[in-house]
Amino acid sequence: MRMQDDSLTRTLRAFGFLTFYFLLFTFYFAVGARQKVVDQIIALVNEEIITRSDLLWSLAMDPQAPNPAEGVSSDLLRQKLDVMIDQRLIAQEARRVPTAEITADDINQRRAALVKGFRSEQAFLQRTGAVGLTTERVNELIREMLLIERFVDFRFRSFIFVTEAEIERYYNETLAPHIRERGQVVPALDDKLPNEGVTVRARITEIIRQQKINQEIDRFLNTTRQRADIIILAEP
Repeated sequence: MRMQDDSLTRTLRAFGFLTFYFLLFTFYFAVGARQKVVDQIIALVNEEIITRSDLLWSLAMDPQAPNPAEGVSSDLLRQKLDVMIDQRLIAQEARRVPTAEITADDINQRRAALVKGFRSEQAFLQRTGAVGLTTERVNELIREMLLIERFVDFRFRSFIFVTEAEIERYYNETLAPHIRERGQVVPALDDKLPNEGVTVRARITEIIRQQKINQEIDRFLNTTRQRADIIILAEP
């Protein structure tokens, strides 16, 4: 009976929010020329809104992504929506966990690191400004990035261990064959990588650790998505 009640409650809540946003859209259309629609609500994640602007802002702050001000495909926006839903789910969970305060210095340092991925700070400002991102909003997005990163470190990274057997298996079965195929000499595990200042062993350890973290995050998100209220209201 409890499961049935929960299902009914979630259905009614979803219907209520859909009704609210339908009325909101109707209001925008009804006022015609007197009102300009400045954004589009794309999805709800546990009652938290994702707008089209959220997708464009996220693309604008990713130096590897196309510039959203120059136009992006619907496929890319759908991919970004899927990623953003996962990010919102992690951020919602992170807010439930006590953590150290994110300071202005933390945000400034993360912002400086982010800007290095662009041609210059001016290029970063032009790209983000073109989609309506203010300095204050950029800082808010960086704060959420830091919140998610700290949660991942706390929830997953601190519990991940890499064994010597895993390192040697990756070295012998993945790294060494790949290097030989390129006609190069395979370095020893304790040799330092050129221009990196870390050993082959340390790099392999980090690769394996990140693979394990990604696997744990995928499991976490699969479980979290099953119990979340995710409603897609429009195509991005």
